[in-house]
Amino acid sequence: MSENDWFVMRPQKAQAYGRPVGDGFLVRKGSTAMREGSPRVKRDREERDRLVRQGVLVPDTDPDLYRFSRDHLFGSSSVAGGIVKDGNCSGPQSWRRPTDRKTIKEVFR
Repeated sequence: MSENDWFVMRPQKAQAYGRPVGDGFLVRKGSTAMREGSPRVKRDREERDRLVRQGVLVPDTDPDLYRFSRDHLFGSSSVAGGIVKDGNCSGPQSWRRPTDRKTIKEVFR
């Protein structure tokens, strides 16, 4: 798998890598997620808290972040982005390919 197959999302201090797969959106081990994102509305907060309880998201050395302890498959890029951002997210418009900065939406038109 090439680095070009991965998309990146960088909300605030977090940096996560993910890619569309057949049955969802895979976020790569080592990616980080915000513990407390800026939006007040957090539709994915219950899912995020479940991932913390399951050990998928663990405390990072930076107290503002969680780190993915393993690859994790989400149902969509929007849910994955909401977890990374700790707020509502449009995944197709938020995840970008590092090589050319194109969004998932632009790449998969």
